[in-house]
Amino acid sequence: MGQFGNQPDFITNDIKAVTPVLAANLTAADSLDGSIIYVGTSAPGNIQVIPVGTVGPSVVSSFSSPGYVGSKGTGYANAAAVATTGGSGTGLTVDITASSGSVQTVVVNVAGAGYLSGDLITIAGGGTNAVFRVEAAPGLPTVAQAITFTNVVQGEWFSVVVDYVLSDATTVSNLVAGK
Repeated sequence: MGQFGNQPDFITNDIKAVTPVLAANLTAADSLDGSIIYVGTSAPGNIQVIPVGTVGPSVVSSFSSPGYVGSKGTGYANAAAVATTGGSGTGLTVDITASSGSVQTVVVNVAGAGYLSGDLITIAGGGTNAVFRVEAAPGLPTVAQAITFTNVVQGEWFSVVVDYVLSDATTVSNLVAGK
């Protein structure tokens, strides 16, 4: 893109209107993918954003065996909502399928919070000796990771590159995203 008087030279494509989203309803489809925001109206107002690259708490997605003999435990039967111990989080429960007393499959029942990829958890029940490795993926950001800017200037490109604009504390309107 060439430079023209009084025109920004940093927007090359993907200009679209922005509708701020409640943090509680945030989805990956709401991502502005590293855009800057034009503030159309302000009185003076606030804009609440999640900066580019911010990731939320990990979300437990699956489990794998740590690979040593006996890690699948003994004395287990098929069960749902089984408690776990260990790892860096709390509140994880799992559903298990067992064969000959050994845990064969593990799926998330309640994901809990605070678990990280690589955490080792022990599954309750049976011989309380089935150990599995947590596989977790980065989750969506939360309102706790948002930044609220006050008294933003009307008719200007907001100088912070963002992935999300949240409606929780945004009072400005007529927002446009550009990349």
